[in-house]
Amino acid sequence: MAYSLLAHLYPYIKGSQEDIATYSLQYLLSNSPHLNTAFTKQMANYMDIELEESLQYLCQVTGESEEQERPDMVGLDSNGKEVVLCEMKFYATLTSNQPGTYLRRLKKENGKGLMFVCPKARRTNLWAKLKELCKDMSMTTINEHCIDADGVRLAIITWGEIIDLLKQVASSVDVSFTPDVLQLEGYCNQLDSDAFIPFSSEDLSAETAKKGERYYQVVDEIIELLSADSNLETSRKGLKATGYRKGYTRSLYIDEFTVTINYDRDMWKNPKTIECPFWIAFRDHEWQQTEPICEKLKLFPEHHKEHFWNMTFLPLVPLQNATFSEVCEDIKEQISKYLKLIREK
Repeated sequence: MAYSLLAHLYPYIKGSQEDIATYSLQYLLSNSPHLNTAFTKQMANYMDIELEESLQYLCQVTGESEEQERPDMVGLDSNGKEVVLCEMKFYATLTSNQPGTYLRRLKKENGKGLMFVCPKARRTNLWAKLKELCKDMSMTTINEHCIDADGVRLAIITWGEIIDLLKQVASSVDVSFTPDVLQLEGYCNQLDSDAFIPFSSEDLSAETAKKGERYYQVVDEIIELLSADSNLETSRKGLKATGYRKGYTRSLYIDEFTVTINYDRDMWKNPKTIECPFWIAFRDHEWQQTEPICEKLKLFPEHHKEHFWNMTFLPLVPLQNATFSEVCEDIKEQISKYLKLIREK
């Protein structure tokens, strides 16, 4: 059952999840001065910046740079100057423009801040990714969820925090907008649970089918590379490739370990861990994660681990914009580093 009428209608509306939520929020901010003021103050407090009492919020304003970046929502001051950019996320990945191009756009125009909005479950992982992408910039920590990156504030807030504020304000000083806020809340809750994402023409293309094969090919090739390594004592005796509804798994005996490599969509989409399609588990030849192995696994932060099938998995992050051989060789190197760490006394 859908959480609201808007949530129920989403599968029948053309557009992305983020677009519908963004335009809904922009509608509220454009039609209620009270909600606009509250939201603007919330952003200013979150990023520790000074903003006018209210801003004009517009959606999908394309930049003038070569990248033609188009943030989900911009906030203009009374002089028509872009002072804040907002990028709305549910479970879509970051684009090549995020956050770098957006931060440069703000810096060029003497803007104030870039705010990412996401579900609570995804905030830890997404925030770590955003900070990692800013590692070459001059960074200063402002608070737990805000940094200064080359003179521009970068922050992350949850949909829940925004909606809770809008509900509170609407119920006290702008009651007529309460049903609209609840529609947006229901929509966000639906997407956080089990909303079906409608197919696009791209999803149904032959190219998408071809892309889907890559994940299986990578797992198979990694097994081949490990088996061919003369520095490792390997065996596949009794081990078979297994496909299942959510992915594909291969195992290999390497020295004293049983190594299991998975392409798994459940682990991939878990918002509490890093976004990664490939994962690896280490066990002994009795297929147990022994106490020594478990002690080594404790060295990794929780967002760097998946607990699945009574095992702990570690991510194998593939290179981007690389050839097939480069991707597989790099993942093999990641496995070698994991092996070295787990072997250490």
